[in-house]
Amino acid sequence: MPTVLRIGSFRFHFYSDERNEPPHIHVATADGECKFWLDPIKLARNKNLKPHTIREIERLVYENQEFIKKHTMNTSDILAEPLAIKVWIDKRIVYLGLADQRIIGFPADRFKLLKGASDELLNKVELRLDGMALRWEELDEDITVRGIVLGNFQLP
Repeated sequence: MPTVLRIGSFRFHFYSDERNEPPHIHVATADGECKFWLDPIKLARNKNLKPHTIREIERLVYENQEFIKKHTMNTSDILAEPLAIKVWIDKRIVYLGLADQRIIGFPADRFKLLKGASDELLNKVELRLDGMALRWEELDEDITVRGIVLGNFQLP
């Protein structure tokens, strides 16, 4: 499951389709999201979180570093982030309208959690991180747009 840990309002998670990037964790809150490298612990990205919130998350990452490392995937950041401006589902195909005018589609069945999802749950997809990721809240699934563009799928 992509969610590794929940502490208070913080959801520690990873994206299912990232590859070969050094160990890291994403942390989402109601106000934004950040990413921390795990070895050594260092802020990699911050989206809308205030400094005191970042310090609190950093403390929690230090306290839970071994647990987080054990329960996350190693991932990769090899291309600039493609951005989605629209997402829709048609006949269990997930389509993305990208900012560069491309349209990319992939079968939902290429991801474990999406494969088992009802059509109703599958349609509850949201764009997150300004178009850099997809989120299915009820399925607890997060997939990066970059991973989709690169063809990083869990299943054949």
